[in-house]
Amino acid sequence: MVLHLLVKNFGRVEAADIALDNLVVFVGNNNSGKTLIMQLIYGIREELGKFSVPVSGVKKSDMNGQCLIRCDQEWFRKLELQINSFLEENKERIIERIFGVPISAGEIRVALEGVESSYFVSSLSECQIGEEGSQKLGVSIDILQYENGETIRSFENQLFEGNCADDAVKEALRMVWKVILSGKTVTDSGQIFLPASRSGLQLLYKHYFIGEVEGNLVRPVKDFLRFLQLYAEDKQLPDSRRALLEFGEEHLLQGQVIQKGEETFYEDWQAGRIVSLHIASSMIHELTPFMKVLGATQKVDWLYCDEVENSLHPFMQREMARWLIRMVNAGMHVMISSHSDTMASRLNNLLMLTHLNRRKADYGFLSELELVEADLLCSDVKAGIYEFRNGKEGGTEVEKLEFISHPLMGYDFQLFGKNLDKLYDEAEKITR
Repeated sequence: MVLHLLVKNFGRVEAADIALDNLVVFVGNNNSGKTLIMQLIYGIREELGKFSVPVSGVKKSDMNGQCLIRCDQEWFRKLELQINSFLEENKERIIERIFGVPISAGEIRVALEGVESSYFVSSLSECQIGEEGSQKLGVSIDILQYENGETIRSFENQLFEGNCADDAVKEALRMVWKVILSGKTVTDSGQIFLPASRSGLQLLYKHYFIGEVEGNLVRPVKDFLRFLQLYAEDKQLPDSRRALLEFGEEHLLQGQVIQKGEETFYEDWQAGRIVSLHIASSMIHELTPFMKVLGATQKVDWLYCDEVENSLHPFMQREMARWLIRMVNAGMHVMISSHSDTMASRLNNLLMLTHLNRRKADYGFLSELELVEADLLCSDVKAGIYEFRNGKEGGTEVEKLEFISHPLMGYDFQLFGKNLDKLYDEAEKITR
């Protein structure tokens, strides 16, 4: 099941239907609305994380002392209707909270994809919670997600204190909504937005909080500054996050980001020296926020990055594409924008290889390309590629690109293709 955000006449964007897949890529012209839509998605997800989901529409039954709750198409549709009613009533307030200024919007709503074949079953059973001698009656909640009648995911047991059956049901439904919205039931599945100006903001965030810098910032950027202010390194990272950090250090940084108190330093492995971040290269500045996101005590599972290729040489962009794929495979949701044909082409190559190897299950030739199986998307991971194009009267049309598998060519990035064609034509005329 995938949650979609649909907008009409929002800023420059005439219409867009964005599926919140595991990997979402925006490409397009400058000033076409990519950042605006990305920030809107960030803010809407934050708002809907507090949404009170409906109790009506679920199916209940008892089995061996357990209360079973089934959330299926009827409940999903009721949920969708209530969310869209909430968004319509609070549209102006939500937009102003995200952007700090009013922005006209014809329509903002959500849609659930795959409700016909998906459902959740929550099992509620009484249990004792707490230390022996001071135990309280509570409820154990287990959730299973089904697709076409088969279990595709089970979620960790959650304990709910209290003896009110209705409250336990509400908690179970809240957990199901958390799965739909975030892919996880945990409450610390945080999100972070890395702005295109992350390099400068990273050096000046302290001045912002002590009032030396004035000016309005959108909510996602404020949250980024707050993340930098409160950043603390996690000394006990799970293996998946540790592996991502090590890939970034070895293949991109060729060094290590070190935090000492409130100061950030870069250890250059090639030069054998440690320098303060403010005199490190622009590439190090751009990559440091990624390292902090992956290594922070604050768990981040949704990463948004505007102009992901900033300050990266084309060879480094190739490695960044591999890194993004690995983040997604590790369970993160990644949404990026890019103006780089190198980044788009590299991602396209990796997605074509993913398609090819899912069919043939032959990974032998990857070594010839200096790749490994970890550079391909896992089978349960979905990607969505969107191109922002100039529309009528200065507006923007947003099209979801289709993956072309016969003949295998992946995604047809028309804007990049037109630019390359013009460059080739120009060179041909010069040398004619």
